[in-house]
Amino acid sequence: MNEPVPGLVALVTHARGVPAAARGAFGGRLRSELGGRAVIVETCHRVEAYWLAADDAGTMPEAGWLPPGGRVLGGAAAARHAVAVAVGRDSVVVGEDQVLHQLRESVEAARRAGHLDSRVERLFALALQAGRKARSWHQGPSTSLADIALAEIGRRVGSLAGREILVVGAGRMGRLAVAAARAAEASVSVTSRSADHARALASATGSQSIAFDPGTSAGRFAGVVVALAGRWQLTDATIRALGAGPVVVDLSVPTALGEAAIDALGPRLVSADALALVEPDGSGPTTERLRRLDDLVDETVRQYADWLDGRESRATAEALIRRADREREAELELLWRRLPGLEPEVRAAIDGMARHLARRLMREPLERLGRDSDGTDEQVVRDLFAL
Repeated sequence: MNEPVPGLVALVTHARGVPAAARGAFGGRLRSELGGRAVIVETCHRVEAYWLAADDAGTMPEAGWLPPGGRVLGGAAAARHAVAVAVGRDSVVVGEDQVLHQLRESVEAARRAGHLDSRVERLFALALQAGRKARSWHQGPSTSLADIALAEIGRRVGSLAGREILVVGAGRMGRLAVAAARAAEASVSVTSRSADHARALASATGSQSIAFDPGTSAGRFAGVVVALAGRWQLTDATIRALGAGPVVVDLSVPTALGEAAIDALGPRLVSADALALVEPDGSGPTTERLRRLDDLVDETVRQYADWLDGRESRATAEALIRRADREREAELELLWRRLPGLEPEVRAAIDGMARHLARRLMREPLERLGRDSDGTDEQVVRDLFAL
């Protein structure tokens, strides 16, 4: 399969090659220019857009749209990439669950914002289906980006058992970070912009909650995982304590830390982008699992191509039926004008005979379209009937 969707375009940026600030600016441009026409995917490590440029020539990316390190994918490559993202094959944590939820939200946002082409919508329906299938293969707890963050802290400071870990943020990623820290047998503290949310998460996980700006006590932690939407506002005392103490992994995109904290932490700060480049520790997916995911991607793209082939044949069949109906109605209208005195029952009989004859004449070309495997018969029918 060379080109399952003529005009399908994917603009792809990832932390492996495009820094967070450039991805953020790119995402803003996509929302401004393609909102309602494209599926726009924004996660910790990627900003992407999928749409049919062939049907919307005015939305082709202008020079400067794609930041250095980004990629433009078309046709089969774009379809394959969308499915690979859904099954977790392209994630920093192969097979992670979070991206499937994020992708589903992106598709829903595109539906709400405007017209989402049925061909793009079908691609993501199949991709999400493949993503759910891939997750069903996994046994045991899923690895998340929070697990990678805790593993990186452990790699730098040693075993986390009995050590103190601070999780900043009580959202989805914050909850995952608390779970990962407790699994490492660390003593966990939680803080959040909302004290109530921090207390609720701490109570539910056997942790303790502390102030959002912990002051000098921030220096007692072996590691800090930051997962915030927005800035972590800190006093100078907290910044000095962080600068002299823990390893800090900031999973927030854009970063939640201000310049003073970034400067104070220096090499003990691990950004979300840096985490994307961390080499696997040997506990990653097996070769067999990767092969199975690749096979699932291939099969899903084939299903999509088959659907598109059938869609074109169905469109041709519908156009052929509409053409026959128009011709039949035009001829009957001429007949009624020439014979205005026909009784209603006679008119009905003639109309029924004309419909029956049209169906008989259309039967063979419609059957050939149904059996058409390479588009040859479809083109013959379109040429013959000027469709």
